[in-house]
Amino acid sequence: MKKKLMGILIFCLLLCAFGTAAFAAEKEELPYYVTVNLTDNIVTVYEQDETGEYNVPIKAFLCSVGEDTPEGTFQTMVKYDWRYLFGDVWGQYATRITGHYLFHSVPYFEKDKSTLEYEEYNKLGTTASMGCIRLTVKDAKWIYENCPVGTTVTMYRGEVEEPLQPAPVQKLNVNDEERRGWDPTDPDPANPWRKGELREMQVEPSWLDRVVEAYYENGTYYISAEDAEELFSRVGENLKLPAELAKKDEISLSDENGTHLLSCRVYDETIYYKVRDVAAMAEAEMTWNRETKEIGISKGEKELTLSRVPLVREAEPLPLKIASFFRD
Repeated sequence: MKKKLMGILIFCLLLCAFGTAAFAAEKEELPYYVTVNLTDNIVTVYEQDETGEYNVPIKAFLCSVGEDTPEGTFQTMVKYDWRYLFGDVWGQYATRITGHYLFHSVPYFEKDKSTLEYEEYNKLGTTASMGCIRLTVKDAKWIYENCPVGTTVTMYRGEVEEPLQPAPVQKLNVNDEERRGWDPTDPDPANPWRKGELREMQVEPSWLDRVVEAYYENGTYYISAEDAEELFSRVGENLKLPAELAKKDEISLSDENGTHLLSCRVYDETIYYKVRDVAAMAEAEMTWNRETKEIGISKGEKELTLSRVPLVREAEPLPLKIASFFRD
């Protein structure tokens, strides 16, 4: 009898040990925990702290939920590159949370990346869905690629102070027939929002010991608010440019010289201003040297030059470096 009881005890201990090991292994395979604030339309992603608890917030996404999106805690079930949705529409990068409720992109009229419901896209951050959790393509894709099936998702309503605030989502110009059908965050090479290419420019003379990142689009250069303020301070102008994300392609700014309309672009969650517009606001002269591909900015006796720098990797052999320098 004693041997039998001892055997049962050993079996129970082994079972507990196995269960603990299996639970630890499962947590390693499920690196993230996701919450959805149904009141404020915010998705927050947590990773584990040193004790293995999901207490470290690392990302926050702006979303759109629905009036009937359920509260509760669920485990994700399955994923789809494309998913047919209620209302005869399609969603990209869908992850099923429970029942017919999923994370997915803002819907498309067809299974085609150029048919985005652009008016619905402009509702991100508000309660606007049929019940699913709508996200930008970039954010839906991140969940699709990084949160394995079985990831825990908790959805709740109420006044909750979230640990992170999501970045604003760029609004689409519904009159822009060329680009309104595409999600600006979609990495697809055919996306017309990706016509520009991030390039680096180097400022000469050598008073600035770093390169300046510039957004180059169809012969036009854009630079960030911070860099623009620093550059134009060198010709005696104390500019103040908004650094928050733009909701349109143009921003209107006023100073003692009047009202100025500045073109802008958003790239990787940073706003960039058209250099020529900033120069006009600063009442500085801007020139372009077609042969050397240099931008000259001057005001009175003060001058500076912006020279393009090729984007190359150090590991590339010399022929590739040379080719990349001349590639436009």
